[in-house]
Amino acid sequence: MNDINLNLSRKWRARLFDQIIGQDLTVRILKNNLYVGNYFPVYLFWGQHGSGKTSTARVFAAATNCDRLKVFRKDPKELSVPCLKCASCCAMLEGKHPDFIEMDAASHTGVDNVRQIIDAASLMPLLGRKKIYLIDEAHMLSKAAFNAFLKILEEPPSSVFFILATTDPEKIIDTVKSRCFQLFFKPIDYKPLFNYLIDICKVEKIPYEQEALSVIIKETDGSVRDALNLLEQVRFAVGSVSKSGVVQVLGHIDDDMLIKLFEIILCSGTTQLLPFLEKLSIRTFSAEHIWHRLILLIRSVIWLKHDLEPQQYHNHRAHLRTVIQKVSLKQLTKLLERFYKQEPLFLKTTDKHLFLEILLLQVCQHRNDTTNNSNTSSAAPLPPPIQQVDDEDEEDDEYIDEDEEEEDDEEDDIDEFKSSSRLIKGGVSCVLWNDFLGHIERLDNPLLSSIFKQGIFSHFDSAASRVTVSFLKEFIFFNEWLDNSCSLWHPLLQKMFGKSVVFNPLFTLEGQAGNGQFQQEDTAQISSATMNVSRKENSKSNTLTSVPVEKRFSMQTQFNGRNRTHTKRKLFNVSDVQQWQKANLLLRYFPGMVSEFK
Repeated sequence: MNDINLNLSRKWRARLFDQIIGQDLTVRILKNNLYVGNYFPVYLFWGQHGSGKTSTARVFAAATNCDRLKVFRKDPKELSVPCLKCASCCAMLEGKHPDFIEMDAASHTGVDNVRQIIDAASLMPLLGRKKIYLIDEAHMLSKAAFNAFLKILEEPPSSVFFILATTDPEKIIDTVKSRCFQLFFKPIDYKPLFNYLIDICKVEKIPYEQEALSVIIKETDGSVRDALNLLEQVRFAVGSVSKSGVVQVLGHIDDDMLIKLFEIILCSGTTQLLPFLEKLSIRTFSAEHIWHRLILLIRSVIWLKHDLEPQQYHNHRAHLRTVIQKVSLKQLTKLLERFYKQEPLFLKTTDKHLFLEILLLQVCQHRNDTTNNSNTSSAAPLPPPIQQVDDEDEEDDEYIDEDEEEEDDEEDDIDEFKSSSRLIKGGVSCVLWNDFLGHIERLDNPLLSSIFKQGIFSHFDSAASRVTVSFLKEFIFFNEWLDNSCSLWHPLLQKMFGKSVVFNPLFTLEGQAGNGQFQQEDTAQISSATMNVSRKENSKSNTLTSVPVEKRFSMQTQFNGRNRTHTKRKLFNVSDVQQWQKANLLLRYFPGMVSEFK
């Protein structure tokens, strides 16, 4: 057996109590059991994988049947068990001990397997003092198998005891756990595991860097087996255990690059973020790992803001303190909250790298919102508000209802509408924009229609031929999609505002999509302007119909030749999240307006 080349995790499996690292309390309890000679009918070893449960059970079983146990009880400080020299210990090392039965519960889950154990337990041990059954992954046993086990677990033969090992004690039924002597195997602490890996590297003559071993311990979360397996992977991949080699094998981003990315997010803009992501080749790293590491980094700097020392990033604390001087604690808390709110969508999306990139761009752009808003207000002031229609004149407002004509007449109506001298400049543009929304709705594209309807028409710069529309900040995700679908809606925009028109979207609004608050004010303005046009064309029509103006309704004017129709839709204010929970959940993923159709 010694001639076989085993992997490190099997070769360095503990054979003595002194070789079990990080479980001092458990080892002391088991040694006292051996010293006193008082054994419990059932032991339950539980803890995370790689913490030493199976190895400890084997060592304890070997010590129980060791020939030197009586000598150990006389002088426990000078002698230790197992001795690894007697016939019983040698049989344990070779895996051929007749009184030690190890069963994998993951592949023996049924009642029949348990009955075989019950029948065999009545037989006397052949080589040692005790017959010991180790049931690994005990939580995989079925409920019927556990129930069949109850009686023998409570009162086993005097020559038998059981050891149950599991990583999930919650799946073991309470009636079984109440019969067990439970021992918890905690994750291995940093220092003992670090020294253990150094000893192995020295004995195996593996070149190593201490920083690389620290990264291995951090990534394996206190699991000795995982740490040894990762150490061996790096050894075979690059020849020596270096920090760069560990990061390369894991596919993870280096701490220095992650902190640089975090600094750009906090202190710089998109002009620096995009080149950095390109240089970093972010798609070569695990998106889930970057997401998790960014959350841990934000948490660490929040600790530093409170003058506490986080467990992570020992070598970068001074630099992080310098970085976070430029931001407030409130900004860091909001950033962490943003990541947690987007995490459900991040886990569901198919392209996690793209989602992460868009989120980082959104965070960077949020810093420049104040500057952008000030530049927008100075360069492109909003038009003066249109005078509202008085309640006394509402009943006198009329609109023309004629038969439909060919689309060639539509352009004539629009030109005539533009040249109307009775409307103020803002009113013409608002009505043209509302007419554009009507054409968008006819495309039978619900997403495109919903996006444009959520926008607030700002103004039309006739000199630059530019239409400016404001959207919610959350709609920045749809900016690229609007560019890709430009061939659908831009010809309609040209028909309304001219062939050389340029669309200028601004994603600067605060608020919640879908509550109808953004549309009410502009709707009243559009309604007023539309009624003025109706008065202008009264001389051309013989059929007049009165339409009252209601602030609770959205009036959409659609031009189709000389036929002008009005569609009324009652908008609901769903800003109260407690009252409209389902509506707000839908609007979170499908932006739009909540209205009633009859």
